[in-house]
Amino acid sequence: MNNKKAGQVLSINLKKRISYTVGLILFLMLAVWFVFVFIVSPKYQASSQLLIEETAQRSPHLTAEGNRIDSQTVAAYAAFIKSPEVLEQVRQNLGLQISISDLRKQMTVSSTNNSPVLTVIVSSDTSQQAVEIADETAFVFQNEVRNSLKADRVSIISPAALEDPVKKDLFFGLMMAAISGFILSIFTAIVINAAKTAANAKNREIRKKENQLQTVFK
Repeated sequence: MNNKKAGQVLSINLKKRISYTVGLILFLMLAVWFVFVFIVSPKYQASSQLLIEETAQRSPHLTAEGNRIDSQTVAAYAAFIKSPEVLEQVRQNLGLQISISDLRKQMTVSSTNNSPVLTVIVSSDTSQQAVEIADETAFVFQNEVRNSLKADRVSIISPAALEDPVKKDLFFGLMMAAISGFILSIFTAIVINAAKTAANAKNREIRKKENQLQTVFK
């Protein structure tokens, strides 16, 4: 019964503090928006795709279906994309003032289910540089793999496509700010309600003692 009454009191307090709750949520969302727009440096991503094609006669690594490559071969191609030979050529061609190690950190190579399609994803502070690095890496790899790995054909099936993950991060940040503001307002209401309850109980105890003293001295 007491829990039900406490819940009703808390619900009433939350309704009374609706303006505080809305204000807190809006304030936190505005703060997150300000940080993302004016403080956090945007990170851009660009991705390009490469198709590795080999004939079954030339490559025992192909599966029976003829359109998949085993995981070891895929890993070898992915590693070669991020090799010093390829990255140094990319760095020189674009005149990048960063080390091969830093360039490698900006790059991710992925594939799906041993597919012969490799996706090169590049992150950078500028959209133009992300696109240039992704395109140049695909181009250099296309040439180098023919000479070094003797692949029958390497094709660029998708030039660099720009993505802006900051928008997704901003949306996620705004959602988290709204949820945090709502939870914080509930927590504040609970604390205030508990403090008022404790204060009222203390006041009742004081009044009770005063009444007892008055009764004694009458």
